[in-house]
Amino acid sequence: MTETARLRRLIVSTFSLNGLTIQEKSCAHLAQQLGPLETTEERDQWLEKIVDYVRSSNTNEGNIVTYELLVKALKFCCDLQVLNDEDILRVIPAYKLPRYRYCALTKKFLRISSETSMFGNAQSKISQYVDRYTVIRQRMSRIKTVTDGTLNQPLTIGDKIRDVDYLLSSGAGLKFNGSSKKNPILLLGILVQLKEGGRHYLEDPTGAIPLDLSKTDFKKGFFSENCCVLAEGYFCHDREVFSVTDMALPPSERTEISKIYFGESNIYSDDNDHNLHSCNPKLLEYEQHKQRMIVFVCDVFLDDPKVVKKFHTLLNAYNEVGPVAIVMMGDYLSCRVPSHRYAQELKAHLNELGHYIHDMTPVLCKQTTFVLLSGPGDRYCGAAGASILPRPTIPACLTEEFHRLVPRSVFTTNPCRLQYCTQQIHIIRADGLMNKTANYDVRLKSMDRKKYSSVAETDDNTVNNYIKTLESQSHLITVPLDICPTYWPLASHSLSLYPMPDLVCIADANAPEYSTRNSNDPNSSNTKISSSGCVFFNPSSFARNKYTFSVYMTAQHQIEESQLPDDEEDTNMDSDDIVAPKEKHIGR
Repeated sequence: MTETARLRRLIVSTFSLNGLTIQEKSCAHLAQQLGPLETTEERDQWLEKIVDYVRSSNTNEGNIVTYELLVKALKFCCDLQVLNDEDILRVIPAYKLPRYRYCALTKKFLRISSETSMFGNAQSKISQYVDRYTVIRQRMSRIKTVTDGTLNQPLTIGDKIRDVDYLLSSGAGLKFNGSSKKNPILLLGILVQLKEGGRHYLEDPTGAIPLDLSKTDFKKGFFSENCCVLAEGYFCHDREVFSVTDMALPPSERTEISKIYFGESNIYSDDNDHNLHSCNPKLLEYEQHKQRMIVFVCDVFLDDPKVVKKFHTLLNAYNEVGPVAIVMMGDYLSCRVPSHRYAQELKAHLNELGHYIHDMTPVLCKQTTFVLLSGPGDRYCGAAGASILPRPTIPACLTEEFHRLVPRSVFTTNPCRLQYCTQQIHIIRADGLMNKTANYDVRLKSMDRKKYSSVAETDDNTVNNYIKTLESQSHLITVPLDICPTYWPLASHSLSLYPMPDLVCIADANAPEYSTRNSNDPNSSNTKISSSGCVFFNPSSFARNKYTFSVYMTAQHQIEESQLPDDEEDTNMDSDDIVAPKEKHIGR
């Protein structure tokens, strides 16, 4: 048997073992391409890469490997040998994120291929809550509890959860009527107020049941309306009320576990090739050994000369280092600018900033990606859409000159996602999210909310409870829609935190600057802990909070809280002075 015949036989058998059938023309072309390789190990490695691409490709219909698909796979595998800028950093707007829905029958996440409109019908409002519930419910089926003494393996939380309609049925109602604390009932549902009068209900896809919270022991976290909670207690059949003894937020899950059960490689982007690129071992090697940084700056008032001068100082200091990205978040103009002049003022000041970056910081202009998100006070799209998430990108008519001067600039939606090598970064710019989550806790009466109208900067418990709430809900918005409105069809996937990303930036000018650490990192002195392995942080306001900003060290997976000195003397600083903890007061 000739060498070519043995190679073709190897190709056919390799594809057959993976459930694929390669066409004759494709097999001959692949044998011709792999023929010059000298060792069997090299051929096996290339075959493995090609098979992985074919199996993951959305263009593959059935199990037939066509010539066109093989050529595309070969080109893709050749491109893996070289890293380009798009592989290292990519910006993904909210409307390009793929949508998934959990199927309880197949126990898999199925991709939704239908087009999405910003303005949905009533069903889309219901679907966003059903999607959040089903994600949390399937997560509970993997979290073990203590054994009940009768099974060899411990039960999961999902095994103990009862549906509301089962509890409201006549037989179950009599069975569980007056159930004692020794045999409590566990429900999973969303806290809602279906009627006026302050009575809260627990609702799941099967029904709703009124709650008695007078003797409830609330665990850590915030329990606002529209939160999904675990409620344990007993059922009063005569009153048809569920008396809650204990209420807790659903336990969170680490990212690596969620990805195993998610069952899809194309999680964060609509581009399948890019998601396959993100699995490139060269990207992981680059990420671990290349000391890069991403700078996050919020509230850059381009119409305030003092703020602009400080921002120029920051740009000059990083000009020699060339961070991988500088994320600028609005507001870009102060409230002094009238609405009818806002668009023209924004365009003029963006052009001025573009000229400065192009002329004075050439290294940043060539090597650094500028990512720009709008803020809650940016009024270029009118007052109607100012407070609804996701916010659209700044119109191209206002940014074309800036983009011409700074070609590596990207204007994107709020929120958006960054993909740096293999790391996933979620970014949202919204004011008052922490305050609203804390103030609309069901434990607080409306008259008490004024008392808790602001979050104390030294209150670590507030930050920890807020982070725990986000992790448990796997969602960025945990308050009612009238408090923080969203576009219903886009809310489920654009604001989702499932699977949990590596980094979440919640730019909130009304909250203190903070960053969390991993619960498995005992060497850190940070008291704000993330149990999911994700790093949460708030860069605070650059213009309003003494020129504070945050720097993400990509190799160490750590956030450095930084600050420029509030004086006019120290303007010549290098990057070593800036990338330092906030307590050292950079530059002094």
